[in-house]
Parts: sequence; C-alpha cells; structure tokens
Amino acid sequence: MSDSALPLLVLVGIAGCGAAPQSRPSDFPAVETAVIQAKDQEAGGPREAVRKIIYRGTLALHVDDFGVAEKKISELIKSSGGYVAQFREDRPYGAQRGGRWTVRIPVPQFDRFMEEAGKLGVAEQREVQAADVSEEFVDLEARLKNKQQLEARLLELVAKRSDEIKDVIAMEAELARVREEVERMQGRLRYLTDRVAMTTIEISAFERRDFRPPEATFAGRIAQTFWQSLDLLRQCAESWVLVIVGLAPWLAVLALILGPFVWLIRRRIKRRPTIVAQAV
Repeated sequence: MSDSALPLLVLVGIAGCGAAPQSRPSDFPAVETAVIQAKDQEAGGPREAVRKIIYRGTLALHVDDFGVAEKKISELIKSSGGYVAQFREDRPYGAQRGGRWTVRIPVPQFDRFMEEAGKLGVAEQREVQAADVSEEFVDLEARLKNKQQLEARLLELVAKRSDEIKDVIAMEAELARVREEVERMQGRLRYLTDRVAMTTIEISAFERRDFRPPEATFAGRIAQTFWQSLDLLRQCAESWVLVIVGLAPWLAVLALILGPFVWLIRRRIKRRPTIVAQAV
C-alpha cells in the first residue's frame, strides 16, 4: 500500500465512526413551532425546549352552497398567508358540486384557519396530527457537520497532493460519495424545515343542504341505517341500469348476427311436420 493512500483510509475510517453531536448553531433557519415549558427542579427555574413539530390537519365539510364555500376558503387561505398546493372539483350527483383542497398554512395560523374553515359548513370530520421530528433534526445536523468536515479535508488533499493518478482518482471517488451524502442530508433538512414551517391541511367540501349529524340514539341509528340502505338500493338500481345501457349496443349487434340463423332454424322446424305428413 502506498503512503499516498494512507490519508484516504484514515479519513474513511473517521467518516465511518462519526463524531458525537456538538452543541452549535443550526445550519438552517430554525422555525419555532412549539415551546414546551418544563420545571427544572435542580436549577430551581423554568426551562424551555424548542421542538420541531410537523402538523397536519383534515377537515370534511357539508355546505349549502359550494360556490360560496369555495370563495370563502380562498379568502381564508390568502388572509392566512398560505397557498393552494392542489385543488380538484367533483360533481358526484347531478348538479351537486364538491371539491378537495390541499393547502399549506404557516404554523402560527394553523389553529385559526381550522376554526374559521370549520364554520363554513357542518363539519363531518375534523382531525389534527402532530409529528415530533426534533430528534431527527439534531441527528441530521450532527452527521451533516461531520460529513462537511470530511469533505473539506478531502478537498485539501486532492488540491495539494500530486501523487499517482490512481490515488487521485480514489480520493475523487470518495469525495463524490461524501458530496452526495451531504446533498442528501441537506435536502432532507430543507424538506423537514418546510414541513415544520408550513402545515398541510386537507379540506373536502360537498353540497348537502340542511345536513345534520346523526344523533347517537337508537332511533337515530335506525333512521341512519334505513336511509343508508335506501341509498344503497338506489345505487344498486342505478348500477343495473348502467349495465343494461352498456350492454344494449352489444345485444343489438348480436341480434343482427344471430337473427337470420334463428329464422332459418324456426322455418325448418315448421316445415318438418309438413314433410313427414306428405311422406306418410
């Protein structure tokens, strides 16, 4: 083994072992999403721990007028400083309209947006999820620092050393691998930072006039079951009608093809008794 390859092996060993996370400022702008107050009994005073939390909300609404609800949702998104990531409008039955939004809202406006959006109709579903990614943030930042230090050392070695071409190529290959890992960690940190700063809310709104949530009583469950069964029967009848309509053209073509053969067979059956009688 040549002496020129020894620094490369040492650096690779350092990268594999890693270093313990050190306390330092974040390489990315920290977004404060939640502050958990805790009493430090030994220090005798309050302690604040900043956590990185990803919020996600789901809201399903029944509205009287979809056009009005759509306009108010757009105004609410604009006033909250958010934007629409995706929108789709549906017409499930006849003139009945509905739509689905995926919106991004800043964390400070999350609670207000969910509350105001819930007032636009009758909320059938409301859900809030929170995922704590503080540990992943710390781990990524520590590993990113180590990889960046290794990358800097490799750049120095590649720039200063002029040994055999095979050793330079080996160092450059290792440098490319480290650079790829650094970019992957930076991309993951940017993704988490964006998700921590901007919440994601899924909203669905469909027209259903005078909608009232079913009462949690035995009579209410009976009524709900009856109407659900009636709706299922209606859907089944509609499905059979659609099947018949879909088969109608094929049945017409089949009748045109088989019609002459059926006519010939029936004609021969009618003529057979006459022939037998004449023979007798």
